[in-house]
Amino acid sequence: MLDAFEIWLLVEVVGILALPAAAFLFARLPGHGLALARPLGLLLLAYPLWLLASLHLVPYRRETAVASLCVLAAVAVGAWSRTGRKRPRGLALRLWLGGEVVFTLGFFGWVLLRSFSPDVWNTEKPMDMAFINAINRSDWFPPHDPWLAGSQLNYYYFGHYLVAFLIRLIGIDPAVGFNLAVALFFALCASSVFAVASTLACAGFKDRVRAGRKALMTGLAAVGLTMLLGNLAGAVQLFRHLQPLGRYDWWAPSRVIDGTANEFPFFSFMLGDLHAHVMATPFALVVVAYSLQLALQGPRLPRRGGRAGACGELLLAALALGSLYAINTLDFPTAVVLLGGGVFLWLNRPSAQLELAAAAYVAALVAVGILLFTPFVAGYSPAAKGIALVRHHEPFTRFVSDLWLIYLFPLWTVVAALATRLAVPIRYFWWGGVALLVVLVLLAPDRLAGPVLLLAVVAACLHAVLDTRLDQAVRFFWLLLTIGLGLLALGDVVYLRDTFENTPSYRFNTVFKTGYQAWFLLTIAATCGAFWYSGWLRRRVVGVWRAGVVAAVALLAIYPVAASYAHSGGFSQPPTLDGLRWLGTREPGDVAAISWLRGNVHGDAAILEAVGNDFSPEGYGRISTFTGLPAVLGWGGHELQWGHDPRARSSDVEALYETHDLDRARTLLARYRIRYVVVGALERGRYPAIDGTKFGRLGAVVFSRSGTTIYRIGSS
Repeated sequence: MLDAFEIWLLVEVVGILALPAAAFLFARLPGHGLALARPLGLLLLAYPLWLLASLHLVPYRRETAVASLCVLAAVAVGAWSRTGRKRPRGLALRLWLGGEVVFTLGFFGWVLLRSFSPDVWNTEKPMDMAFINAINRSDWFPPHDPWLAGSQLNYYYFGHYLVAFLIRLIGIDPAVGFNLAVALFFALCASSVFAVASTLACAGFKDRVRAGRKALMTGLAAVGLTMLLGNLAGAVQLFRHLQPLGRYDWWAPSRVIDGTANEFPFFSFMLGDLHAHVMATPFALVVVAYSLQLALQGPRLPRRGGRAGACGELLLAALALGSLYAINTLDFPTAVVLLGGGVFLWLNRPSAQLELAAAAYVAALVAVGILLFTPFVAGYSPAAKGIALVRHHEPFTRFVSDLWLIYLFPLWTVVAALATRLAVPIRYFWWGGVALLVVLVLLAPDRLAGPVLLLAVVAACLHAVLDTRLDQAVRFFWLLLTIGLGLLALGDVVYLRDTFENTPSYRFNTVFKTGYQAWFLLTIAATCGAFWYSGWLRRRVVGVWRAGVVAAVALLAIYPVAASYAHSGGFSQPPTLDGLRWLGTREPGDVAAISWLRGNVHGDAAILEAVGNDFSPEGYGRISTFTGLPAVLGWGGHELQWGHDPRARSSDVEALYETHDLDRARTLLARYRIRYVVVGALERGRYPAIDGTKFGRLGAVVFSRSGTTIYRIGSS
């Protein structure tokens, strides 16, 4: 638990040091966005060293990481000395303290939950662990590919770099640090959701006297609805398959739409993969908050805030925007649309005048954001090969039921919002909706009724965005709904042509990534709307609508309870944060070998270990995963997804282990520049004709314990 306290304290310190930057960036928002200081501070802490290491000017090492923290502290102290009289007060103080409570409770609560299922294995946790360890073995960027010796990592790795940076700075065991990072990003997401929802709610309440209290309630409700609840499919799963909770299928509710993934935050963090879409969320929410500020107050242009102030705000906002391209590239276009929408709302007001500088602001943000991450952009080659139209669609009833199974609460709120928007008797609203459905089902060709209906709802939301009679905060609420629903519609119109093309899962990543972004936008907006609708809906209707909200929350609360129990095996194992526990109970010699390699081998010396199928439960790739040393080949299927062709590497590995020909072995060892060879139970089981004696003749045994041996190739 000491490691957990250390990483919490470090991020708390970083968040406090970044308070002046957050107060400056969000100076024109209610509460000044202080609860977003932590993700902003992580960028300010880690980005400069990443840039210098990417330009091969300063190496990425622990001492330079410590120096980065010292520089951030010095800059923060200087900023505090200049703005010391502007300490958080009133609403800003309350929202900041609320964010602190949410972050702390979220972090330690998830540390506890994670400690009952800490194994860093299964699904794609090995991939994320390999990235983190490879980064911490690299002096320069991009880092080497840990699963394809001799190659550079071709992936959006900046989120993994942030995790690696914290692990290196504190000096904790990576297998423990991985689990702490899962809890950290849960807490960062929760506090960022709180910040955005409370700020939007505060801007939307006309009663400014009680706005602070209502904003706190809205922010806390948004955290619960966004981060702590499941989807309706989770409740259906329980009722359809009545059985003990220990046998509850916690995986199925994340696979509602055939051939796709439909993750939601509780599932993602319980699963424990440190995936790009998870780590991008806090930084995407920083952009959402800044987009809200643009909608309410417009950009800080030189004539309004001074040239230095305008440039400073532009740089900070561009840093947050550009980071999304390097953390999870598919979040970047959504963020650009959000920023463009915010500026559009500012310009599209009754009293607004067309300002070319404001209209060009988003273009400047995008350009500077890309410029800040030029080293990544130049070295990254996306695996996707353009987009294509979706040609196969679900029947209308299946399409609608799938959406409700995934997005019950936001859609229920959208229905209420559209009802109030139309301002007609509720019976006309329902009968009009029924008539629209009939027309769509009868006239829409080739099962297009579902997508057409969704696009019609998007158009209705967009119409509200364009209504200048509405308050700016309310129009931003409609903007979030428009973009969120648009993201859902996007996956039924086009898809990214990646390695899944020509398979039943051809739009897997498209629906997966857009749906995850939509979850946050829709749920945050819906929570704010839920607090506003009490005064909007007719008195006879509001009771029915509130009853629907209560019923929805009760059903959505089933998943986190049942899934947590089943995923942890009924909390039967003693809690631990050791991500290598699974391997230690199976092959303690492998764990000792990993520890020896981490302690005695520096740099990116290539290793030889057994090659097997991706996602194999046997543990293929375990040495490269937990050391970061590049293997000849790790998970070959994933390398194909990243644009690398392993070619004959799998057969070369087999030949290296089984051949008795020293010359052939020497040739292959030289081809991949292999420095260390691992021979454990996995290798002996995979290659029955293994000849380990030749490695002793070509080098020397440097480690041997509990059936696992490491040979160093060469004379020194």
